Amino acid sequence: MLDKKLPVMLEREPLVEAVCEIRMQPGVALSDILPGILFHELTPKPVITRLPAANIPSPMRAQDPSLHYAATQRLDVDGYVIAIGDRNIIISCGRRPYPKWSGFKEKILYIVGLVSGMEIAPEVERFSLKYVNIIQSSTLSEQISKIDMDLRIGSLEVNNENINLTITNIQESVAHILTIATGAEGAVPGGRMVRGVLVGIDSICDIKPVPFNEFSNSWESELEKLHNVNKDRFFNCLKQQTIEEMGPTYG
Repeated sequence: MLDKKLPVMLEREPLVEAVCEIRMQPGVALSDILPGILFHELTPKPVITRLPAANIPSPMRAQDPSLHYAATQRLDVDGYVIAIGDRNIIISCGRRPYPKWSGFKEKILYIVGLVSGMEIAPEVERFSLKYVNIIQSSTLSEQISKIDMDLRIGSLEVNNENINLTITNIQESVAHILTIATGAEGAVPGGRMVRGVLVGIDSICDIKPVPFNEFSNSWESELEKLHNVNKDRFFNCLKQQTIEEMGPTYG
């Protein structure tokens, strides 16, 4: 791809959510052990919240595939959220403004390093990065015009209709799930609610199961690569005029 020159910074950041998830094979139920250990390791001390899935007994969660990765505990700490399920860890950035990739990546690597040092996590089988953006615009036609997309179904040319479109594309063993939805609402830096078109990119990498500590020691370059292709996919969804409206700075 790389059809467009990618900005290194945006003056008007459209990001509303940034999430990293690591999934593991069956083993020790992380949700029973990890929250308490992280509470003692993290500074400042996180606020722990029990989530609805925690009310389902662990044996039932283990038998139901739809609950294997359901978070049961949530830790809020220093502008970040760490959600923990029986077989996964989710690290999301709730800070506003977004601390840029360098800050988010540093927090991801730190949390994963802590978990690796505990030597309790099962083998890793998948990791992913998801970014959700809302590009502000009022009418449906304006929202559609922000996207570099021509959509026609039969004789219907889609240019002033509600859209909720999901496309899965696999390239070089990475699955990219692209979501475009008009009429979306979300909070941007400063807590202000905006309305516009949602552009979400979820980049997923399935790997051959590897011990957690081995994964932790060697995955930084793969994480960086995944971020770069995710970023590339996002900007290639947009018209150049849309990018310029965000106040880009190029390296």
